Amino acid sequence: MKNLFDGSQEDFNRVVSLLNSFKTEKEAKKFINKMIKPDCNWANHEALENHFVAIVERKFA
Repeated sequence: MKNLFDGSQEDFNRVVSLLNSFKTEKEAKKFINKMIKPDCNWANHEALENHFVAIVERKFA
């Protein structure tokens, strides 16, 4: 996941903490798409992004 957050453990921890505050998968995905993807420039990391989103989906399953 280090590549998704420019190597910042602090940013990763912050995002995970925020994701844990959401009640639904839909809210979490909206947050990822609107705030995290653009901020962290995930454009060239599709496989890692898909893996991260799959983990989020499992959290809400």
